[in-house]
Amino acid sequence: MAESIATARAGSLVSKLESKICYHRDAALEYMEIKAVVGEVIEEKEMLQHDYHALKDELEAAKKTIVEVNKELAAENEETSLNKKELELVRKKLQDWEAKQNLPELQNCSASEHVQPSNSKQGQKRSMRHQEVPSQGPLGIDADKPDLAEERPGSMLVNNPIVGQTSVVSPSTNDDMVALREHMIKQFLEIDKYGGRIIGIKEMGKLNVKAFEIACAEKFRTTKAADASSKLYSLWQQRITDVSWNPFNTVTVEGNHQEVLNVNDDKLQELKKEWGESPYKAVIDALMEMKEYNCLGDRSTVYELWNYRADRKATLTECTEYMADRVQELTAVKRRKTRRRI
Repeated sequence: MAESIATARAGSLVSKLESKICYHRDAALEYMEIKAVVGEVIEEKEMLQHDYHALKDELEAAKKTIVEVNKELAAENEETSLNKKELELVRKKLQDWEAKQNLPELQNCSASEHVQPSNSKQGQKRSMRHQEVPSQGPLGIDADKPDLAEERPGSMLVNNPIVGQTSVVSPSTNDDMVALREHMIKQFLEIDKYGGRIIGIKEMGKLNVKAFEIACAEKFRTTKAADASSKLYSLWQQRITDVSWNPFNTVTVEGNHQEVLNVNDDKLQELKKEWGESPYKAVIDALMEMKEYNCLGDRSTVYELWNYRADRKATLTECTEYMADRVQELTAVKRRKTRRRI
């Protein structure tokens, strides 16, 4: 009897023990799950803090960039404003110069209208011609050739002046225009390093290398053309700068001695016969440019403002307008780049 009671108690204790063991096992599993969740939360918190600090650093960097960009924009705006003011001054000088040239011509037109009889057909025709002069450009120069009005501003007379009256551009104005053109040439030399522009710098008295490249390409049609072109160009560039070779003849016209190019010169004819018209013409053009700019004595070259689209000397008006357009384009490009950086 006692033995059965002891057995029952032992079974009850074992049951309680197993129950507690299961409870502790479940508690341990729940603890592990809670620990894992807490670990994930802590890790996510650390990531959020890291992202927060990174974003904060980016915002600070963006603020500094915006400040720097604003400073750059202010400096660029100031530079653009100065360039515009300088261009406006140049444009005003040109307008004043053209006005000084037009004033004597308009006075002549008014005087000629009073001199001619009102009932004379011939007088009416002359009056019409004077009225049409301003539409041709200053001093009656053809509008298609505006550069001719600049080439000799100090010696250009007013078209059809009244007898006994002669008008010329004042020496001070001429000096201003020469100084202005020299300043323009210096400015274009700084920006025209890579070519490919409508208005740029041309070296007067220098051979056109393309003429020799075309001639050699047509003759060889192989990879040797480039080497042959380089050698031929160098040979003739050296030859035209050699003062011992003088393909000019001195002739007397009305008592004045003039230098006239001898197109039948042996070396020129040899070049034309062997390589064709293109290199021959390039050499003649270079020699005539040296003659035009009085460089035959030392065979030097001269920088000149050049309108490559029209293939002629560029006027100062064209140069100022071209530079003004480039300043506006550059300002627009800088502003677009600044917006992209922001």
